[in-house]
Amino acid sequence: MKRFTALLLLVCCLLTACGQRPAAPEKLSVSLADGAAVIQWAQSAEAETYRLYRRGLKDTDYKFIFDSGGDEITYTDHFIHSGETYTYKLEIIGKNGISDALESSLSVPGEKIVPVRKAPVTPVIDYVTPMDVYTAVVAVRPQENCTYEFYRAASENGDYSLVTTRDEPFLYDEHIDKSINWYYRVRAVRDGIESELSAPQKTGYNAKSTFGVPVLMYHEFVTKEDLNDGIAFDEYAVYADEFESDLQWMQKNGYTTITTNQLIEYLNGKGKLPEKPIIITIDDGKYGVYKRAWPLLKKYKMKAVLSLIGYEIDSATTAPDARSKSDAPYCTWQELAEMSDSGEIEMISHTDKQHYFSHDGRCGASTKDGDTMATFLAIAQKDYSDITRSFRTHLHTTPVAMAYPYSERTELSDEAWLQSGYKLLYGGNYENIRISRTNYFIREAGLNKKSAVLRRVARMTGRDITSWIDY
Repeated sequence: MKRFTALLLLVCCLLTACGQRPAAPEKLSVSLADGAAVIQWAQSAEAETYRLYRRGLKDTDYKFIFDSGGDEITYTDHFIHSGETYTYKLEIIGKNGISDALESSLSVPGEKIVPVRKAPVTPVIDYVTPMDVYTAVVAVRPQENCTYEFYRAASENGDYSLVTTRDEPFLYDEHIDKSINWYYRVRAVRDGIESELSAPQKTGYNAKSTFGVPVLMYHEFVTKEDLNDGIAFDEYAVYADEFESDLQWMQKNGYTTITTNQLIEYLNGKGKLPEKPIIITIDDGKYGVYKRAWPLLKKYKMKAVLSLIGYEIDSATTAPDARSKSDAPYCTWQELAEMSDSGEIEMISHTDKQHYFSHDGRCGASTKDGDTMATFLAIAQKDYSDITRSFRTHLHTTPVAMAYPYSERTELSDEAWLQSGYKLLYGGNYENIRISRTNYFIREAGLNKKSAVLRRVARMTGRDITSWIDY
């Protein structure tokens, strides 16, 4: 009996050790130096990331302020005020999850500073640009800590109605009657104090140039030989010769393939784009990309963007021989590194472990009913951290973008994933992303919550590419 009990305890210990999340931080100290809060903590061997939050007396919850690498154990917080008390919370993120938190508080001496509540200045509309046949973009000169109320009327002195309130100085006004040259006015609001309405500006005022980037979505590439070998032809697969025809059509019609990074750089005011850019995206990371699509991209000197499902690539890498028995085999990290190093294929994220049609009430990387920014942001940051670690380990890159699994998304999920670290998100063929199938941009607007989410069309088999692209 004693031997059985001892064996049981040993098994329990081993099970507990496997997959055990990191221990809570052992030390968290906060001190004041030169008007700033200096936060320091003890090094943990389990830490891949340290995550720091702050809460003031008037805050209802903690606010995320800092992520550091496993070697960085200090942070200086300059955004503190005299007479206030702040509580800091530290979590350790390791391979198996997030630790319990450790808290520490700091009271800042001195007389409490009561900010003077000043009304925002009257906004100035920079431009009203017709972007495409459905959308006009209204841009306002930004002010600090303001929200913006956008109003619209059919005539300069007409009855202006509120369109929306936004925390960014941009309105993408969609579904509007283009037979009317609408007029716009904007009000800024800060701490409940409203500015005067801006001067009215008509559609076309100081209009900027726009450019379009169509995005195609592929998944798997097969041949008759692959089908004879047991590879499945699912609803999103195309034959390799169809993909080659697509590349030939793009070349003939003057399109040049670009990467996500090229688009981001251009919108950030750097570099140039070709006259007719197009983005080829490929989801999942199936073996057919390596075997069938990559040779064709090299042949035609074109580029593609491949979004990877982290856990599927990990599984294929761990047991590559098992692919011969699978009807949907995936690439290994070694094969992906080979393609990434070639320059023809840019690697982005398809999430690390969110690619499930139904999990915890969610579909893919979208939110579920009841999600808040705080609850979903923690999920997004953990997944981003995990797949970024894999990218840095195997590909020596960092994913700048994510493609939504199943194309399911919400505005809340967009904001959370962008806050987590991605600069751009690829959605699906839905009008709630963008009205036009081609993604239109204004370079002066750069990347914002609207422009950073791209619409893309799923290329299906059996029809010519012109069925899937506006040109």
